[in-house]
Amino acid sequence: MTIGAGVPADWYRSSFAADVSALYYEEGGEETAQRAIAMLGMEGWERVLDLACATGRRTLELAREGFDVIGIDVSADLLEPAGAEAEIEDLLPWFYERDPRYMEFEREFDVVLSLGGGAFEHFDHDEEILRAFRAAARALRPGGRLLMQTPNVLHVEAHLAPRTWFEAGETIELIEQRWNEPIRRLEGVRRTLFEFDPPHQCEPEPFQRRLYAIEELAGIFEAVGLRLVDVFDEEGRPCAPSDVQQQLYVEARA
Repeated sequence: MTIGAGVPADWYRSSFAADVSALYYEEGGEETAQRAIAMLGMEGWERVLDLACATGRRTLELAREGFDVIGIDVSADLLEPAGAEAEIEDLLPWFYERDPRYMEFEREFDVVLSLGGGAFEHFDHDEEILRAFRAAARALRPGGRLLMQTPNVLHVEAHLAPRTWFEAGETIELIEQRWNEPIRRLEGVRRTLFEFDPPHQCEPEPFQRRLYAIEELAGIFEAVGLRLVDVFDEEGRPCAPSDVQQQLYVEARA
């Protein structure tokens, strides 16, 4: 099938590389929540703060496992279906519309989760990112733990494809990107292509993501009163970071 002027419907397959899902596509929240439970050895009694929880799939899975959990996100539109699902399942997580930079929690949580990269990657200035890290650290009780998921900057530096795509439900996400090393940001534009849409109908959306070397994260954690204690690969196994892993999970403790 073609989409006009002789352009094949799957034109992007020959123009973009399909090798970026770990950078842009977050797996189902249930799997991510279970992975966090296993990595941290969580037992069920912990009080958990789920940052940038979006539609709440991670938060709801933690509630199903018996955790006392709060999910926050800056988007009320995303939180609405999360709350509706909690009501349908008769679960008791709390959802709040909050900016992670301006949280006011004080030593209330045993675990803070930032999975999928929403809490510490998308602000324009490093000062604002540090503000979010400080707020997360302040939310932890003494001995509490923060688990942060982040793209592996070593993999990006060595293997980043300048053009890529992946399927997301009934849409195709098209991405053009570059690594801006001086400011440590992945920059580019993404276009959402609905099935059989012609290329010219894909409106570009600029994006940037702040990425971190593990040594840099160790310094940030120290600055906000935390200490880095472990690094895990995509499967939740402790690892020494190399350019093999696309994603890393980093644990810090108060």
